[in-house]
This record gives sequence, C-alpha cells and structure tokens, in this order.
Amino acid sequence: MFDSKKVRTQFEEECTACGLCVECCPIVSHTELRGIDSKKIMEEILDLFQHKKIGDLARTRIYSCLYCNTCIEHCPKALFPAHGFFVGKAILQELGDPVPNGISSIRQLVGGLIENAVSSFRQDPEKSKWLITDVEKSRPEKSKTVLFSSCFALIEGNVLTTTVKILQQIDPDIKVLGGFNNCCGELHLIAGNPEEAEIQFDKMIKGLNILSPENVVIFCPTCNMNFDGRHPDVKWKRTFITDFVAGHLDKLGPLSRVEAAVTVHDPCHFVRGVKPGSESPREILNAIPGVKIIEMENTGENALSCGAYALNGAVRAGLEFRDRRLNQAKATGADILSLYCPGCHMVLGPEGPNKSLRVESILSLLGDSLGIR
Repeated sequence: MFDSKKVRTQFEEECTACGLCVECCPIVSHTELRGIDSKKIMEEILDLFQHKKIGDLARTRIYSCLYCNTCIEHCPKALFPAHGFFVGKAILQELGDPVPNGISSIRQLVGGLIENAVSSFRQDPEKSKWLITDVEKSRPEKSKTVLFSSCFALIEGNVLTTTVKILQQIDPDIKVLGGFNNCCGELHLIAGNPEEAEIQFDKMIKGLNILSPENVVIFCPTCNMNFDGRHPDVKWKRTFITDFVAGHLDKLGPLSRVEAAVTVHDPCHFVRGVKPGSESPREILNAIPGVKIIEMENTGENALSCGAYALNGAVRAGLEFRDRRLNQAKATGADILSLYCPGCHMVLGPEGPNKSLRVESILSLLGDSLGIR
C-alpha cells in the first residue's frame, strides 16, 4: 500500500542518486535536464529529501515526471521513483516553493468538470437509474456488478454511457459509482497531497463495500493500478474493464462490421502497472469484424505516455511529449487512434483531429459494432 511516510523514509535512506532513473526517463530530453549529469540531478533530489534544500534540477525532475513507470525496473534499490516525486511535491509545498498552476488547480478544475458532468447525467432519467455519487446518502439497492467510473470517465460521458450499455447486456442491473468524492486518490497525489490521497482511497473503498457487489469493474487503468498497489482487504472480485468485457464477449452480439484501420495507444498504468495488463484490449478489437490493427512504433510494455502528468507541472515538455505520441500514431497510416484510458482520451482526443486522426475509445468502437453507441 502507498504510504507517504514510508516512501519519504525510503528515499531519504535508500536512494543512492545513481541517476539510472533519469537516464531511462523518456521525457528528460524534452526538458531543461537534457545534457545534465543524471547523478547531479538525483543528488539535488536527495538534498531536498534529506536537507530540505530546493534546487532547480530537483524541481524540474519532480514536476516533469510522467509517472509512466519506465524507471521502476532500472532502480537498483527497487524504489518507485514516481512515488518519491509525489512526496517531493509535498516537501516543496511544505517549504513554500511556488506551485505550478496546473498542479495547484488540478482538483478544482477536475472537480468543476465532474460537477457539470454529473448535473448533465442527472437530467437524463435513464442515466440517473445507474449513476451513484453518494452511497451513504442514497443507500441504493445492492448490485451484483458495480462499475467504478473514476473521475475522468464521467467527463468523457459519451464513452461511459456506451460502456454502461455494453455492460447492461452482461448484467442489466449494473450500477456505476462515480463523482469527485469517489476518487482513488490520484488527483490528490498529482496535487502533492499524498496523505490526503490515502484518506480518499479508503473512503472510496468504504463506498464500494456499502454496495456489497460481487464484481467491481474498474474503468480507469490508473485506478486499477492503485488497487493493485494497495491491495485492499475486500470481499468482492475486481476486474479491469477490458478484461471484463473480453471475458464476456459471448454474451454480446451480434457484432456488425466496422470498417476501420486502428492503432492502439496503451496507457502506462495498464502495460507497466503493478500487475501489467493482458491482451484484452486487442481481443475486443479483433472480435469486431472489419477492424484492422496497425501497431505503433512503441506499443505494449514499451508504449509511450500520453504526457498527461507532465502537462500539469511542465506544460511545454508535456505538450511536446503528447505530440510525439500522436505523430507515432499518424505514422502508422491508421484512421483511428484507439485507446482505453479516460485520462489519455482527454489528453490525446482534442489534438487528434489536427493530426488527421480520429481518437476513439475501444469501447465506443465495440458500441458501434453492437449498434448501441
């Protein structure tokens, strides 16, 4: 389980500032850190942790982190560098260091977007039947299957609605738990409040337990990775959305033809998570008649990040990295960039048309094939 105090102690006592995590980091070349000795960069990180000394190199390293998990296998001490950088944000804030606007406003921005999305859902009687935002207040009937929507899935409302329609073919009584107060804690980590993130995760687990489901389906790869890392003691079974759908394809159908050449963007937290994901996204696409998959240069466990985490604290570098990924997709000649992470969708989706790419959720494509999009 993520423990901010434990992470802080580990970095203070175990990090050797070897710099290997910097050398393998895919975004360093897009920042002011390029060409600088990797050991010097990590020595500044240690100075921050051990002596509360703020350096420009440390600040850039912390705020430009993609949280893509590329560095984990390179750390000789088996540390989780991104977790250390989350704690590093907290230390910087404790010391009164100015916080980048994207970091300081992330919760307010996302909170406002979610509030608007929930209001929109509430105006639709059909959606109101399955969306739950306050378990303790509404005390809904128990449901065998609960979809945990994550924060960003509500904002990508059309994709979420299509997904629910798909899942209703598997379990007609499915419920969806979502809303800003039902967060896995990730937004608090991004904002540099790791202790608050732990509190929020426990609150979210409490809400799911009240629903007493048999199956909890996780919509977001980052939420799923947080579950894997914290492994809460619960009575229900947990499955990632593409694994769940792929395992129930026999209950869906018939599938109609969708003529599309697609390339797949794999989110970091699925292919390089605590428990790396399966081939279920491609199983779904391969089940749709007419869909042809064209793989990108970096795919599967070697997939590049969408740039989302850097966008919050190092905007220029994050934008460059986002475009790097979109250019890889464009180079395949595919018509559609398909993905299965709501956060990646929010980052890549708006810019896709500027690269002559449609950006579509795999679940939306499945919805097209089922005629329920």
